[in-house]
Order: sequence, then structure tokens, then C-alpha cells
Amino acid sequence: MAKILIYTGSPGVGISIAAAAEAARSADAGKRTLLLTYGSITGLSALLGVTVGNTPVEVAPRLDALALDARSELAAAWEETRTSLLPPFNNLDSDELPQPPTSDAAFALIRLRELAPKYERVVVDAGPHDPLIAALGVPDNLRWVARLLIGLDGQPAQGSLLPGLLLPPEFTSNLRRVLAEAERLRSLLDAPASMVCYVLRPDAAALAEARLAIPAIQLHGVTVGALVAGPLLPPNPEDARLAPLERLQAALLDEAAALWSTRPLLRLDISAVTGGHMPLLLAGRAMGDAGAVKVRSPIGNEYRGEPALTFELPGLPQGAIGLTLSGDDLIVRVGPYRRHVPLPPRLRGIRAVRATREGDLLVVRKR
Repeated sequence: MAKILIYTGSPGVGISIAAAAEAARSADAGKRTLLLTYGSITGLSALLGVTVGNTPVEVAPRLDALALDARSELAAAWEETRTSLLPPFNNLDSDELPQPPTSDAAFALIRLRELAPKYERVVVDAGPHDPLIAALGVPDNLRWVARLLIGLDGQPAQGSLLPGLLLPPEFTSNLRRVLAEAERLRSLLDAPASMVCYVLRPDAAALAEARLAIPAIQLHGVTVGALVAGPLLPPNPEDARLAPLERLQAALLDEAAALWSTRPLLRLDISAVTGGHMPLLLAGRAMGDAGAVKVRSPIGNEYRGEPALTFELPGLPQGAIGLTLSGDDLIVRVGPYRRHVPLPPRLRGIRAVRATREGDLLVVRKR
């Protein structure tokens, strides 16, 4: 199975450039590599200098690239299923369907599951962090809605909105299959088979956003194993007018290195923005191999031998977290992000929890 590197981060061109640079370096190092994006087809084609489409195309020796067209994927899925639906749904053409939020990420994971066994490394350009975090939360949201409506934990939920006796058995069985499939797709991103490389734009606003986005990604069980800063101005630029910007950039990088001291901070040179295979390859070589980083799951079910729910939330500012206990779910808020996390079996049924910060670790235990 391929090692999967998910590139996301501060909105900007740096994500696509860093992903392409890593893919070029990986292929040059001898690994059969796939670069996959579910963003702009034209953007990836312009960056690589090769026309890229909805199926893998060879860019260089051992390097293939694919730009997923989510609309085409939705159309194909609809044509496969609509014949089994009742009127008026089976009369709808795929062009009439709206594009569901986060569906592009879901289709990307489906293709990833299909293609990953054919490669040694898959590099995914996932775009900015907000859509990725929303996509990671879909299985939890589906589970919460299903449990509220009909109950899906073995028996109908007490007070559920739709009593199970009023629903055909195929409805609940299909819903269970959807939930299981969503969890299986998200599990493709579990450590150590995969990790996120967070691309940090070198400005103060991006640094502040990253202090919330990186913990939020880890809150969903996906490890941020490395940071890539860039595109960066060269040190001691020839143009003296750039010197103040270079000093500001250096100060921000020092702050980032201190905030995420347990993770490598790789550098993406600004020369890579010109695109083309050789500039990307040179930038990738200078960055180094992000995939060599060893990662582990950011969520655990024990702390010092006692039952607990632990989250590694690196760089999270003080006061930026909130907790609410809701039945057997813990609702964790990280700035503007939140997740419904199922409690581990040994903590279920409790009425109160206490939470402490142990460095980057949030520890939730029985009060």
C-alpha cells in the first residue's frame, strides 16, 4: 500500500506547488508516484506543463498525475444508481443535480482507494484546510443525524424522530452501509499509512490560522506530520527593498519552529512558482522527503494506564478549546471547528468529565 501524503494549508498557490514538488522528488528518488488533485484541472496542467485529466497521465518517469473532475464522478455515480430509484428521482438527469458540499473530497478518497495499491507514494493536493476539515467531519455528522432520526447503535434511540417500525428495513440497512463506507474512506488517512503536510504561507495571518487548523485536523484523527513553509524569499535578497520582508519571514519561521518543535519545518523556495518539471524537482530536493517522517495517531484511549480520551493538539492557543458532554459523545471545539467524538467504551455512561492540558496533549478523564 502506498504512503499517502495529503497537502493542505493556508489558502494560496503554495499547496499545489509543494505537492507537485514532493511528487517530482519522490519519483526522481525511484518511487512509483501519483500526484492527485481534486481542484483545478487547468491549474495542475499549467503547473506541470502537461495536460492532465480525470485518469492518470505520465508526467515524468515513475510520475503520474490526475486531476479529479468531481462533477463527472457524480454523474457516473448517479447513472449507476438512478435506475433503482422511484419516480420522479429516476427521471432526473445528472446535469440537474447540485454538487453536494465536500463531495469532491469523497470522490477523491474513492479514487484513492482504487489507485493507491498501484503506487509506492500518493501525493494529494487537497487545497485549503477549511474544506478538508469539513470533509473529515462528514462521517461524524452522518452518524449524529442517523442516531437522532432513528437510532443506529443497535436499537432505536429513545425519542428518535422516526420510529424504526415506520421505516422499511432497506432504509436503515442502506443508511448503515453509507455510514460504514464513510468511516472506511476516512480510515484511508489513518497513521502510519498516511499523514498531512501542512503548507504554511509565511505571513502573520496564516500563522494564526494554522494554530487552529492544525489541531483541528488532528482532532479528526489525521496526523499532521510535517510543515512546509513557503513559497519563501531567498535569504539576503539582492534587492534591498525585499530585506524587511525577508526579516519578517525569518521571524515567522522561527515562531513556527517553536510552536511545532516536534515536526520538521521544510522550506519551499519561491523559484518553484515558475512551474515545470525541473524547477519543481529542484524545489522538492531542497525540501527533503516529508514521507520519511514517522507518525502515530493523534487520538488515544488511555493516559498513564487509566481510561482517558487524549488528543494531540500542537500549537493550539490557550483558551481556544471547549468541551461538551452529550450522551456518549464528547463535543470538542477548536476555535471555529468542532467534532463529535465517540467516547471509548470504558468512559461511556459517565455524567461528567474533566480535561487538562499536558503540553500539546489534551487529556479527558472521568471527573
